[in-house]
Amino acid sequence: MKKYFIPLLMLLLIKLPAQSIIVGFYNCENFYDTTNQIKVIDEEFLPGSQKQYTSEAYSIKSKLLAKVIYGMGKMDNSHGIAILGLVEIENKWVLEKLIAEPILQKYHYKYLHFDSKDQRGIDVALIYNPAYFIPYQYRPYSLTDANHFNDYATRDILYVKGRLDGEWVHILVNHWPSRRGGAFISNGKRIWAASVCKKIMDSVAIIDPQAKFIVMGDFNDNPNNASIKKLALLNPFLALFKKGYGSLAFRDSWSLFDQILLSRHWGQSNNNLTKYKPIIYTIPDMIETQGKYQGYPKRTYDGDRFRGGYSDHFPVALIFKPILSGNTLK
Repeated sequence: MKKYFIPLLMLLLIKLPAQSIIVGFYNCENFYDTTNQIKVIDEEFLPGSQKQYTSEAYSIKSKLLAKVIYGMGKMDNSHGIAILGLVEIENKWVLEKLIAEPILQKYHYKYLHFDSKDQRGIDVALIYNPAYFIPYQYRPYSLTDANHFNDYATRDILYVKGRLDGEWVHILVNHWPSRRGGAFISNGKRIWAASVCKKIMDSVAIIDPQAKFIVMGDFNDNPNNASIKKLALLNPFLALFKKGYGSLAFRDSWSLFDQILLSRHWGQSNNNLTKYKPIIYTIPDMIETQGKYQGYPKRTYDGDRFRGGYSDHFPVALIFKPILSGNTLK
């Protein structure tokens, strides 16, 4: 009788379950600890403040954020988020406590973070699952110089180079200046932030013209605004925006400030990061059910009143579907 042998590699491919790769972003809205930090305007989020931001309030928020991260990591047969950009993070301490929450411990998440010059002490960060992503180099890029933000320090851009599912990628985590004072008046600040972001990418592209970029953030602008267009990237969230979807609401109008953008040549290679689907992640408990903000993201505070919610933003994600699975995204 003739015997047939299946190569070991083929057996492994048959037996391994198809796992989607999740790349996400989340504005955690004022994720502070309860300690007064020197040179940081954080007095609003202390136990003795009008908000009464106690250890209990902090603990509730941390557990809710962990619940969201866990839920995002369970989407589409995935085994935890591969990488997740976070903003409005006060410091390393809250990050360490967040990834140590019992619901997240099995994923062994790590984090990358630098303290920025932001006056309120809120920074950008990246958490990652070492099973999917290995960082190679990382650094912050300041948006503050003699001509821009000299009187108003703001958040850095976090740059990370690493291997995502074996592919070299360049990640930029952003939290651009807000629309305080009005979208038109503040527009120049976001245009400048876009310019800095573009210069970072251009410097990488000089060395590697085929470099793969993942640019994520709360840009405080929508996909159709000039600052986003300046990046000249592929925007998977543009179609959702055109359909009226948003990640935050203000005065009964939805905006999609939270986005994840990719290099224009992203889909040209044939690997497990080729096919993707954009998601605005929500669960019923994340949505306000009463009052003037009914239907909005359920935030931690309504003014100084503790609501016990998550954030004033919904998180966003890209679900990358492995080609080897034979499945298609619907």
